[in-house]
Amino acid sequence: LGSAEAFVVSPALSPKTPHALSCMKRVMRSSAAAVTMEAKTEAFDAKKLALSLALGSALVFSSAMPIPTFAQQGGSFKVLKGAASTQDTGSRRTITRGALLEGSNFDGLNLAGISFQQSLCRDCSFVGTNLKGASFFDGDLTNANMEGADVSNVNFELTCMKDASLKNAVVNNAYIQSTTKLDGINIEGADFTDTELRKDQQRYLCKRASGTNPKTGVDTKDSLRCSMLK
Repeated sequence: LGSAEAFVVSPALSPKTPHALSCMKRVMRSSAAAVTMEAKTEAFDAKKLALSLALGSALVFSSAMPIPTFAQQGGSFKVLKGAASTQDTGSRRTITRGALLEGSNFDGLNLAGISFQQSLCRDCSFVGTNLKGASFFDGDLTNANMEGADVSNVNFELTCMKDASLKNAVVNNAYIQSTTKLDGINIEGADFTDTELRKDQQRYLCKRASGTNPKTGVDTKDSLRCSMLK
């Protein structure tokens, strides 16, 4: 009953009879309702089409956009509560999480507070770099060169430092946990003042210790309290 054809459904009825007039009124009301319903349906379909087009355009636009470098290499972000397992819980720090930095050169830079969480820093060079309060939590510093660097308050938890060099580095109050791998590390002239170590780590480092730190004037063995070992 959604079109003019509804008026010719019953040709036997005469428009002059009350019954015929009543029938025609019902048909007209039904026809108007059907037209209203159809209009609402078309409007709804139009809205759905517009929404679909908008979403499709957004998807095409986003897929066409290049992925930023920080998204490919872990990213650089600001956080308020520090990094995982860091001792510094109140500072803002930049996080480069899970970045592939193998062989990178950071000599002489000011990287204080930077967090290299879970980043691969094998063969990286940090000669003379300021790394105060930085974090290498669960990172890889195999064969990294930190000669003369300031790594005070640095988090080395779960860090692999195999064959790395801390020669003449200031390692005051650093966080070196039992899970920190120190095999083959060079600590000539390093100052470990106020850095807590497990007894076996302390013994291992004392066997390798030699020299005096050129910045602080502290002997490496004294900073490790090697004379207190039994």
